[in-house]
Amino acid sequence: MKYKWEDGRECCRIELLTSEEFQTTYAEKFPRSFKGNGLENIQFCKADRFRQRVSGTFAIPPKEDPSAEKIRFGYYLLEDTLIFIENKGEVRRLLDEMQGYQMTDITSSSLFLFDFMEYLIKDDMLYLQQYEEKLTQMEEALLDGELKDFNRSLLAVRKDLSALSAYYEQLSDVGEALQQNAAELGDEQDKFLFGLYYERAGRLYAMVQNLKEYSMQLREMHQTQIDIRQNEIMKILTIVTTIFMPLTLIAGWYGMNFKNMPELAAKYGYAAVSAVCLGIVAVEVWIFRKKKWFE
Repeated sequence: MKYKWEDGRECCRIELLTSEEFQTTYAEKFPRSFKGNGLENIQFCKADRFRQRVSGTFAIPPKEDPSAEKIRFGYYLLEDTLIFIENKGEVRRLLDEMQGYQMTDITSSSLFLFDFMEYLIKDDMLYLQQYEEKLTQMEEALLDGELKDFNRSLLAVRKDLSALSAYYEQLSDVGEALQQNAAELGDEQDKFLFGLYYERAGRLYAMVQNLKEYSMQLREMHQTQIDIRQNEIMKILTIVTTIFMPLTLIAGWYGMNFKNMPELAAKYGYAAVSAVCLGIVAVEVWIFRKKKWFE
């Protein structure tokens, strides 16, 4: 099926085909491409060059949940035709959304592919800034001591960033491959445009890497806070143990109940031992305060 803009103008020869239609139409020309469940098995974005044509795939993570099921389709870039192969109508939806967005004066299938790829990442810098803001909010919550479900929230962000990191790296490779293809064909305009795309996708990839490093710092900060809390608990337990260890010794000593222990029969024996215990506790507390163990 040929695709047209809403104004009826044919920007170039664009075909949207299902995998079955593609095999029927181009069985002799491309006999081994996108057979059976080939589209469902697409895992990444790529561009492979063969003489006068480029073929490849796209696996686009959805913006609302990058770690969810990807949008998968294949494409063929010929000299005068751009063929999209898909089964779920996602490319048509993207092309319809793209109607009001045009970077170049489209005069060839390669320029249309450039505009299409540019549309895929047109607002992604702002999109990634939302992740930066989310990580900043998580850092503020962490500093406020709000640790509930922190690891789960951070893990969800890291999964999204990992998916986006792979996606932008692959788009950068696609841009580089198309730039090299244009250079071999002597098309300076395509070479320049796909070079720009290669650099832009590379910047997005670098930004995601920075966000991943930020998330790693937050995880380390969270672990540090947990360690500090554990150290505080151990400090309290150490102080309590140190305070009561002499008292335990005294209690054990007099718990032997030997007949010849004079304190057991003394009139003020209990009071004297109690006073000694309180004195020991007071001295220990004074030493701990002097050493600033309570701070």
